Amino acid sequence: MKLSVEFLGLYGAADVTARKKVEWPPHPDRVYQALVDAALPEDRPALAWIEQQTPPDVDCGSAVELQWGAEGCTFVPTNYPIKNPADALPEFRNKQARQFPMAVPEGPVSYVWQADPPPSVFESLHRTVARVTHLGRSDSLAMLALEPGSAPCRWVPQDKGNHPMRVPRPGRLQQLDRAFANEQRSPIAPQVRYGHVDDRQFVAGPWEGMVVMRLSKPIAVEHVALAADALRRAVLSRLGDTAPLIAHGHAATPHMAWVGLPNLSDYGDGTLIGLAMVIPNNCDPLERAHCIAAVLQISHIMLAGVRFNLTQPTAAMSLHERTWSRPARRWVSATPVVLDRFPKGTVTAEDIVAQGCVRAGYPLPTRVTWSQTSDLAMPPAREFRLRKPGGLFAHAVLEFDQPVQGPMLVGRERYFGLGLFLPQDARTPSD
Repeated sequence: MKLSVEFLGLYGAADVTARKKVEWPPHPDRVYQALVDAALPEDRPALAWIEQQTPPDVDCGSAVELQWGAEGCTFVPTNYPIKNPADALPEFRNKQARQFPMAVPEGPVSYVWQADPPPSVFESLHRTVARVTHLGRSDSLAMLALEPGSAPCRWVPQDKGNHPMRVPRPGRLQQLDRAFANEQRSPIAPQVRYGHVDDRQFVAGPWEGMVVMRLSKPIAVEHVALAADALRRAVLSRLGDTAPLIAHGHAATPHMAWVGLPNLSDYGDGTLIGLAMVIPNNCDPLERAHCIAAVLQISHIMLAGVRFNLTQPTAAMSLHERTWSRPARRWVSATPVVLDRFPKGTVTAEDIVAQGCVRAGYPLPTRVTWSQTSDLAMPPAREFRLRKPGGLFAHAVLEFDQPVQGPMLVGRERYFGLGLFLPQDARTPSD
């Protein structure tokens, strides 16, 4: 049985062990409590079937965490009882520090049990799932769907897993009912360790995550640099004069990259179907939150006088962050790499690309292949247009001696969509 959760905006729920952090992915017990809250009396017995099963596998992408206020805290009026009615207005009430951790989720979250319930139980669960309106805080709206069958997942229970999650165990429904009847908080459910199916040694890249937006109509991939620059200018316009350094990049510090995402599915034509802001590691949380909020408010970009609307991403392969960020040993360019300098003497283009990898924050590749054509269904490098004339550019293939985490952005124009690589195994069914 597979239960899918699609968030209709931001996701907000605190980690019970660290209240300032977002719980991601939402633990199975959080989903179970949402079902308990939504179930009609006649459907509640069906919830006991979930308690009897082994913990579900979990599949999800990443989530870009947001932080509000100084160090994740903000001060809000309390709702404690008051004696003087004149103090009922919020501005007259005392304020206390509260945490509201939120995140921008990448795609839906799925919970897969290795068995299907009897038809009567499935029908009860199906009705209950349809009644759930949110997961986490009440402003964390979600749409849930239930279907029979199974599916591969990235997170599975493992004895030596490094990601504990709370799961419902037998008797959990009665435990929640007793707490509710006694006006108490629900007890914390037991934890099970989960591990990633691809959990292995890999080299971390210089990027933390991506915020992806879908283009309402495609753009020719040859204009990726201009489209990426148009997104940057739209975000900077939204941020105004207070735009942080990581947004405009006018400093010798890590800053945002702006990329176009070509359609590289089996039936794709290589045109740009999305744009993304790539977030560097170790950036200031408040600056990051301001930039993400600005991107999410962008409704369109202007390119050569034509308006291209932006919407929330769909399930298309190229619009999934993990498509571009999964660790891999071999990387193939989706857009050409612009060399940092021209080859000279014994220094070849392959040498310059290899050093460019190190300069961009990746390890030195063991092999670099340099060519005008791509291993992907993409136009030859000579058909791409740079933001500024000049520079030598071509497609490339990078090979490392151990898996390297993406996104992989290499070359002089890596902050504007050129030099974007795809892991060779990105089209495997595990996504």
